[in-house]
Amino acid sequence: MSDDILEYISGMNHGVIPILGSGKQFKSGTMYDLLSTLPSLRSRRKAFYKFPAVNELFPSFLKGYPVDNLWDVEPDSVLVIEDANRVFPSRSSSKSTDLQEFLGVISHKDILIFLTIQNTSNTDLAFFRDQDILFLHKRMNPTAIQYEREDFQFYCNLANVVIEDHSLSMGVNPLMVTFVPRFAGVIIHEDPPEWYGYAQSHALRDYDARMVV
Repeated sequence: MSDDILEYISGMNHGVIPILGSGKQFKSGTMYDLLSTLPSLRSRRKAFYKFPAVNELFPSFLKGYPVDNLWDVEPDSVLVIEDANRVFPSRSSSKSTDLQEFLGVISHKDILIFLTIQNTSNTDLAFFRDQDILFLHKRMNPTAIQYEREDFQFYCNLANVVIEDHSLSMGVNPLMVTFVPRFAGVIIHEDPPEWYGYAQSHALRDYDARMVV
């Protein structure tokens, strides 16, 4: 089943891939593992939205470049938005219209969006409408699930069970298991990318919301 999931992700020219889970559940690591290992994703440029020190944090083969405006994302790119709620919170005002307009044309521009999210309730709903959406689930704190959007609560609870079961049965770290509801299957990540470490997993350590325009 993992092969089917990876093949589908590889073939996504455009769409939205939210990686949903609580903090420090290898959401970013999951994203960078896919961006590093799937040839079709690795070959595309990566636009990092409102993200610090892109050139210092990521290897050159990722072809990363920073953007502070959605309209600066080049066609055929993969748009990376870490902790999406910090820049596109739910009930956002002026940004919301811009986001909806941008999402409406990503299929024309062949832009694939990766989001890391701790709770969809805190994130602009526009991401979860219209486009091809493939949710990737990591473990989530049960209390956080209570505040999730109702449409996603069932799959968040199911993800916790499935990830735990696969972790125990396969003898792997649960952080290395990703549940994909659409395929009723999982991705097993062998190891984090060799270049991925504390600096990348804590890239927003010095983040200050007052710096975001």
